[in-house]
Amino acid sequence: MRLFVLVTGFIPYLMVYKPKIYFEEGNRKTNRIKGGALIVSNHYLFMDYPMTMFHWFGRRVHCVMLEYVFGFSWFLKLSAEIIGGINAKRDSKGMGFMDESVRLIKKGRLVQIYPEAKNTPDGKIHDFKPSYVLIALRADAPVVPFILDGNYGFFKRAHAIVGKPIMLSDYCRSADPSREEIETLNAIVREKALELKETLDRKTKKR
Repeated sequence: MRLFVLVTGFIPYLMVYKPKIYFEEGNRKTNRIKGGALIVSNHYLFMDYPMTMFHWFGRRVHCVMLEYVFGFSWFLKLSAEIIGGINAKRDSKGMGFMDESVRLIKKGRLVQIYPEAKNTPDGKIHDFKPSYVLIALRADAPVVPFILDGNYGFFKRAHAIVGKPIMLSDYCRSADPSREEIETLNAIVREKALELKETLDRKTKKR
């Protein structure tokens, strides 16, 4: 089913998004991700995910999604299941989506998360919720920033920039860090996201 969506959706994707992807360093080939990784993105609209899905066309990108997506309608639930959505439901045992994300990354999969945890159509990068920090540390996997400009539409061109992988374990050895350490790591990733956003705006001549 996923392959069917990719094949049938590729041409419409090119027509609607007309994507242009930049890289912080090198090109698509040198930025190829081997093994598991956590992709961290800013979040404009529901239309963000296809940018990730088709950029990493050859790999399945599981996406952490809010609980309402799975219960809002049968169509959204089916769509979430096809793309490998991870339900960000906060159950009595804690944040189960974190355990699922760690499990998938350790199996060599890609997982995407939007740490702003909401749509931000104003174009600004808002505060990041730090749960992704624990996912990356527990999975011992790199964080790959993937920053979008949300410029979607038939007469527009959507842009994104792929940042260099960040190994949070280089800054913190513990898989169970203190709150202060978590906030420090969160600040490192968010500062990189802001830096990449500024670079992307400059390349697309946005101010």
